[in-house]
Amino acid sequence: MFTLNKYWSRFNFIIIPALLFLSLIVLLKSGSYSSQLSNYIIIDFLIIIPLCYFFLIRKKAVPKITIVSVFIIGTITASLLIPKEDQSLLDWMKDFILPVVELGVLSFVIYKARLIFKSLKKKKENLDFYDAIQIATKEILPEKIAHFLATELTVFYYVFFDWKKLKPSKNSFTYTKEGTYSGVLLGLILVVVIETSVLHVLVSKWNVGLAWFLSIVSVYTLLQLVALFKSMLKRPLVYNEENRELMLRFGFAGFVNVSINNIEKIELTSKEIEDDAIQYFSFLGKLCGHNTIIHFKEPIEFESIYGIKKEAKSLALIVDDKQAFVNLISE
Repeated sequence: MFTLNKYWSRFNFIIIPALLFLSLIVLLKSGSYSSQLSNYIIIDFLIIIPLCYFFLIRKKAVPKITIVSVFIIGTITASLLIPKEDQSLLDWMKDFILPVVELGVLSFVIYKARLIFKSLKKKKENLDFYDAIQIATKEILPEKIAHFLATELTVFYYVFFDWKKLKPSKNSFTYTKEGTYSGVLLGLILVVVIETSVLHVLVSKWNVGLAWFLSIVSVYTLLQLVALFKSMLKRPLVYNEENRELMLRFGFAGFVNVSINNIEKIELTSKEIEDDAIQYFSFLGKLCGHNTIIHFKEPIEFESIYGIKKEAKSLALIVDDKQAFVNLISE
């Protein structure tokens, strides 16, 4: 009995809302439902259950922002189960309340990221805005959604707000001067600029709406490429002496912390890779080439663009001052 009470007090914030959701679903699927009940059911889904959830978690260590998840689940469930002709109140809430909720979540994430960023700067850690926004989003959102939102916010941050020149720090190594990363990215940016204007003119003769849609997608792709290029200038490779860790980065599109003890050897080579065990650290792969390969004793897991996880026994990348890089790690 004691064990049952213990689990109830620990998980009642999940059990009670789940039972409320289930009771409404049963009502909608039964013959007891009528159009007169639709507005009350919508209010239950979008207001009563989220409020109930909030009161249940207010004294727990559960992030309060998770109430948004309950609201979204209620919105989706109501949209799927309530007949379309009875969704007038639901449509109104989607048009007016949902944007406010989304803006609130976005503002909270940015506010949280700023606090984390300032805290990291005070501790003099080698982490930047992207790292801070990753930490902030992971605290309040599922991991995949967190990676996606962090990447999108980072794109706008680097394109429109981050214009300060990075001061070189101790044990940091750039990767945009010697290799082909910069050339390939600048080439892609030029291609997208030309392609956007030409494609818009051609497609608009056939379908104006589609032409504008493709142009918007192309412009956003352009912003992502520009942001990636700027982030590569601002996010060098860093060796942390205190933790004996090597922080590998490819702008905001690649990241991994590697223990020095797990590095077997570093090979300076630009020969074409034929071994499938060797992964390119850049998501651009062979397009950019490499001049350094880091071999590990045990396989590592690294993050690529949008937080996509990959495993590698060896990583191929570009380091500008590769000999100084090898000397430092060897020491």
